[in-house]
Amino acid sequence: MRKFSLLIVILCCSFFGVSSNPVDSLRLLLQAKNISDTTRVNILNDIADIFEERAVDSCVFYGKKGLELARSVNYLKGCGKAYNSIGSYYNGKGEYRLALTNFIEGYKTYEKLNDKRAMSNLMNSMGNTYMGINNTAKALDAYTKSYEIASLDSNKYMMGISSIGLGNMHLLHKNVTQALDYFLRAKTIFQNAPNALYPLAVSYTLIGNAFVELNQFDEAFINFKKAVEQLQTLNNTYGIAATYRVIGEAYKKQGDLNRSLEYFEKSFTIFTERKAYDDLKNVSLDISDVYKRKNNFEKALEYYTKYTGFKNSIFNTENNKQLLEVETKYQTGKKEQEIEVQKLKLKEQQFQRNALIVGVIVIILMLVLVYNRYSVKRKANTSLSKVNSDLELKNAIIEQKNVEITDSIKYARRIQNAILPSRERFYKELPESFIIFKPKDIVSGDFYWMETVLNTIGEKLVLFAAADCTGHGVPGALVSVICRDALNRAVKELGITDPGKVLDKVRELIVETFGQNETWNIHKNEVQDGMDISLCVLNTNTTQLQWAGANNPVWLLKKDAQVIIHIKGNKQPVGLNSNPLPFTTHVLDVNKNDKIYIFTDGVADQFGGPNGKKFKYKQLNEFLVLNDKNSMGAMAENLNRKFESWRGQLEQVDDVLIIGIKL
Repeated sequence: MRKFSLLIVILCCSFFGVSSNPVDSLRLLLQAKNISDTTRVNILNDIADIFEERAVDSCVFYGKKGLELARSVNYLKGCGKAYNSIGSYYNGKGEYRLALTNFIEGYKTYEKLNDKRAMSNLMNSMGNTYMGINNTAKALDAYTKSYEIASLDSNKYMMGISSIGLGNMHLLHKNVTQALDYFLRAKTIFQNAPNALYPLAVSYTLIGNAFVELNQFDEAFINFKKAVEQLQTLNNTYGIAATYRVIGEAYKKQGDLNRSLEYFEKSFTIFTERKAYDDLKNVSLDISDVYKRKNNFEKALEYYTKYTGFKNSIFNTENNKQLLEVETKYQTGKKEQEIEVQKLKLKEQQFQRNALIVGVIVIILMLVLVYNRYSVKRKANTSLSKVNSDLELKNAIIEQKNVEITDSIKYARRIQNAILPSRERFYKELPESFIIFKPKDIVSGDFYWMETVLNTIGEKLVLFAAADCTGHGVPGALVSVICRDALNRAVKELGITDPGKVLDKVRELIVETFGQNETWNIHKNEVQDGMDISLCVLNTNTTQLQWAGANNPVWLLKKDAQVIIHIKGNKQPVGLNSNPLPFTTHVLDVNKNDKIYIFTDGVADQFGGPNGKKFKYKQLNEFLVLNDKNSMGAMAENLNRKFESWRGQLEQVDDVLIIGIKL
């Protein structure tokens, strides 16, 4: 019986076929970024099919990857195809428990899709697996079901595949004429079907085998030759090996032991390359028998030992038991599922009946309550009218207060704008410059500052700064007034022009101002009012630039350079600090047409873009370098447009201030 089952095992993947695309090309397609998940699943399954035909372990790897992805996107057709490929691989290896498990899962998947073509194919594959373990009753049942499903779908192709299985069953029971009838029926179908060269080749092999049983050897070898030619065209090594074994059986029956041994050994070589251990077991026994008939008992014993080794390594009673358990679990699970469906229907009917009863009771109660509520509502309406009048009055008062508060804040903005240096004055002292100033609320905790003085030898100094005070809105604006006043006192009243010493004095004045308040003194360890600042002092006679910073940096972009020089300030604020240190004055090497940028953290901290992330200093740096050839006016317009585009519909998170100067 084993030689007959060998001929149908090779049809496990006949429905889906084998991709003609090289594996490398398919792997390249997998790397494409613009393909859908379902396309990716199909490619993985095509690779698995190629490796299945070659009997390479990678079939299982790619099949499982395709199955995992198909499950994640609920692509049932992809799942079914993956199960079929993996099952066919295991069937070819003689690992029937794993093969049947995958075939059953594939069948259940296609049941959900009502894909009768695929269901017929998977049922046929289960028949092949049962033939592999000599369970002819299960095999006959599977082939019959496969044929019936194909008939319902008018699927000639699968009717041909199932006919091959049914023909083998008749051949197994020595009903040779009926078997030949099934094989010839299959051949006729495949001769007229596109892309059916593989099952046509198998049909020729089986027809030849039937003629051997009828002792019509000339007809047998004609069909065997056609089968091998077809299989060689397809490069189907497994089918070639299977056919060689049947040819070896024919020559043995004819009495030509040398030719018989020649074909058995060809078959053995191919099965060894494919690691088809179950087939190696059977052909080893065939070769052992030939050597025994040739009285070469040493070789006969050698191959019988190989037969025993293959038999013990891949198949035993426990395996067969596990295989039947798989089928039993499937059938039991299916029946349990049907019972659960019936239970759910009964529960649903009972629920609907109970819901109807409850609904009637609720309607009656509602009618009673409606009348009661109507009388209560009439009384409540009078009280509600009075409440509404009170609410309208309160809302009007709140709205008026909001208007007054908003007007007050807008007036505060006028005051804050008045104490800021005018743009005209700023651009007069620093002609090639820009200021981007965007308060988060009506008033701002950020402010820009500028003052001009003469040094001891009569050289003009322009002091300018970008400052960020604690908080934003009204609290930040109040702190900014104090900090701005401290800067003016340090420079104009006290005559300090060294930027580091200016910040030292400003810190002293801020602490002194806030220290006059008892509440602030109590909470001074919790609240650290003050500012972060970047302060520049430009000597217009020598173009020397001195700078000092508190937490904020200064960026220097040299003429025609592609890299911005970042100079960090001291890591401490200008204000109350537990461990105050003197601020450092930096003397910067600058020349005409160099550019200076000072700013607060509002731009870098703004959320936006496609993923709602922070703008960050890195992006600001790249933007300034990329737009370096633009005028400072164009730079300001582009930067403002970039910021607003990044922010999009999101709320501005902080005050924004950026100052750029071209020397």
